[in-house]
Amino acid sequence: MKKKYTFKPGWLASISVALLLPLFISLGFWQLRRADEKQNLMDERIRHESEVPLQLTADFPLEGHRFRPVTVRGTFDATHQLLLDNQIYNHQPGYHVLTPLRLPDSDLAVLVNRGWIPLGDRHRLPELPIAQIEVQFTGLLDRFPQVGFRLEGADVPAPGWPSVVQILDADRLAERLGYRLLPYQVLLPAAEAAGYVRDWRPVDLHPEKSQGYAVQWFSFAAVLFALYLWYGFKAQRVTPPDAP
Repeated sequence: MKKKYTFKPGWLASISVALLLPLFISLGFWQLRRADEKQNLMDERIRHESEVPLQLTADFPLEGHRFRPVTVRGTFDATHQLLLDNQIYNHQPGYHVLTPLRLPDSDLAVLVNRGWIPLGDRHRLPELPIAQIEVQFTGLLDRFPQVGFRLEGADVPAPGWPSVVQILDADRLAERLGYRLLPYQVLLPAAEAAGYVRDWRPVDLHPEKSQGYAVQWFSFAAVLFALYLWYGFKAQRVTPPDAP
């Protein structure tokens, strides 16, 4: 008596594999792309930080210059400062203090990130003293912090000054400030006295973690497909025609 194998995995198993297998594979490739993005970002910062500082002007683009040292000159607008909410430092909640720096001979300003302060009492916002005089310093150019989910109205600054904001949107903030705002920030260096906690060291984004996650997703896909084949093949006994 012989055995004949037929592939009959069942409709439920086939539907499950048809849905999960592409999902696991796509998640694996997504993690590989994330690993590349993280590594490129780290390389970009290391490369730009060692470059010669450029003078920040009204038409200076962020594209291709993130983390580039820039020299800025202007006057701080001490009466219209922003507190960027939900900023974590050493596992403690707080704000990033952003002060507009009015550029000379223009209606433009750039936000200067003066560092992190602890949350304190939400009903009593901190005082943020700073001299309203012309200054010049060299800091790192960076984009505004990104958020994963942007809720409706989150980009609207809270009333009063300093104004608490959840999301930095240059156009929305310009409406509130009354003058144009460049769509990026300058990180105030730790050597400058007019700031708070500033830890602008390059963050290790751990691209190897994303690579590890990719291996996991690809492994899930391989195991799923192997089990699908293993349980899908059915052995049947076949009796030869001339058997007694």
